[in-house]
Amino acid sequence: MKLFNKKNQLDEMQEATMRKIESQGFWVLWVGLLIVMVAQMVAGAPGRQMAGEWLVFMIGCAYTLVACVRNGLWDRHLTAKASTNALLSVIAAVAVTLLQGFTQGYWLGACVTGVLTGLLCFGALELFMSLTKKQREKLDKEE
Repeated sequence: MKLFNKKNQLDEMQEATMRKIESQGFWVLWVGLLIVMVAQMVAGAPGRQMAGEWLVFMIGCAYTLVACVRNGLWDRHLTAKASTNALLSVIAAVAVTLLQGFTQGYWLGACVTGVLTGLLCFGALELFMSLTKKQREKLDKEE
């Protein structure tokens, strides 16, 4: 009895549906892990208690990032430009500032952490956007 068959058992419509289900499942898991980690931080859980969730979250993020850059893909809905990256970085900075401020109660430190997070986020987004654009150009030339 063979349980696994390397041959794809799905037709094109079923394959497209399966890819959509897998994509939505990934985002449900990603958002779910993020919510759980934020809830644990707000509740004051020690960092080592969140280590497993953090590791799984980071592995998923790293895989998605590397796969997108390798294939020259940025996002389905967002435009790859500096203004978009700046807006996303500001959102990240505000989120980190609020999270740190409410969990630690030290707002000056939270503001510094938030600003540094925003700058780091913007730099990372710009770097990976540039790498993605270069890879897209390379892939387009090969075709």
